[in-house]
Amino acid sequence: MEETRAVIPMRPLTFGELLDAAVSLLRAQAPLLLGAALVLAACEQALLFPLRSWSHMELPFFWLSRSHIGESWLVFCIGVTTEGTILALLGGLAGAAAGPGLLGRPARARGLLGQVLRRGPALLVVAAVTAALLLITSLVAMLPWLLVFGLLGLAAPALVVDRVGPWRAVGRSFKLAGRGLRGAAIRLGGYVSWVAIRTALGLGGAAVLQIWVRNGETAFTLAMIAIWALVDAVAYATLACIDAVLYLETRMRVEGLDVAIGRLRRLGRPIDLASSVILGTAVR
Repeated sequence: MEETRAVIPMRPLTFGELLDAAVSLLRAQAPLLLGAALVLAACEQALLFPLRSWSHMELPFFWLSRSHIGESWLVFCIGVTTEGTILALLGGLAGAAAGPGLLGRPARARGLLGQVLRRGPALLVVAAVTAALLLITSLVAMLPWLLVFGLLGLAAPALVVDRVGPWRAVGRSFKLAGRGLRGAAIRLGGYVSWVAIRTALGLGGAAVLQIWVRNGETAFTLAMIAIWALVDAVAYATLACIDAVLYLETRMRVEGLDVAIGRLRRLGRPIDLASSVILGTAVR
């Protein structure tokens, strides 16, 4: 089979190396991942805008309304839930791209999309479970949400890469991300970093817009929604790639995936990531 340069190193990675690999994966499949992320981010804005108007959340960042704190807190929780759900859906797509990215194999967007669509019903189950858990935990002062968000990130990549059922995928995510909480901490770290980046870009966008348009006008509202959709699309695609790379990296660290692949290559056998798992064996 034709091979190209692998975008994901075949070894356990540091946090910085993992982020670099995620960006390389995003570059390799940018039209597909960014396009899908933009569609989902636009749908999210269309869903949340009427809810934010109802709860009197204010632009440019949809702050909580002091006079309607209960309603605006509920909408905020729905917002973090939709983010997690979008990451679950994109995580399946990034997981499909991560396998060829690790093995150095070419992958066309159409083939990756078809692979994910074949797992579509199971991926929707994972997304629904993610949404339910994140909404419930976010309503409780966000404290349980932090842990659950960190533990759920590997479910969608596991579903597509390992071709397991949705419940086993969720179980593998909790098991791998919860091992020493390393995976959960990395996922939370990536998410918090992008919260800071999105805030900076939102501030900049609002400041530039206010040169020409006054806050409160319809044009300002529509422009800010468009800016948030674009910024969120880049963030979601990047975070989904982090989830996919983190899943494979954790398998190398915990299950010896890199060792198994190296052995198969030396023997000249075909490599299937789903059958290369060494369950229960901590090689490293």
